Amino acid sequence: MIALASGSGRAGVAVVRVSGPGALGVLAVVSDQPAPAPRRAAVRVLHDSGRQFLDEAVVIWMPGPHSFTGQDTVEFHLHGGPAIVEALLALATNSRLCRIAEPGEFTRRAFDAGKLDLTQAEAISDLVDAETEGQRRQAARLY
Repeated sequence: MIALASGSGRAGVAVVRVSGPGALGVLAVVSDQPAPAPRRAAVRVLHDSGRQFLDEAVVIWMPGPHSFTGQDTVEFHLHGGPAIVEALLALATNSRLCRIAEPGEFTRRAFDAGKLDLTQAEAISDLVDAETEGQRRQAARLY
């Protein structure tokens, strides 16, 4: 599964997360360079299906079960232009190595893998939805 993990819209940086058995395969589809060492950030040049430059991104590979979801996970920290994000999502899904994640699915996978209990999973949702400092503090206490 793949999803934009940061906010949508134009931004300096966007984080796209891929989790599941196809995560390293997605990296191979968009880069000719090897995967970085586990849990180490590395710069990788990304390309589209025609091997044209897409972006230069910081890539982090977190092999399962030592990741948030308990599965192999690759994060792409790329420039946050919507066209770049959409191109990466399209390349990944067109590869058939992953699909677009449902809302909250990364947290659900973490819960299913025993990485979070139900209170922590709900606290993540509350943190994301927090609009005030009080709401943020309350959610943080539960996490």
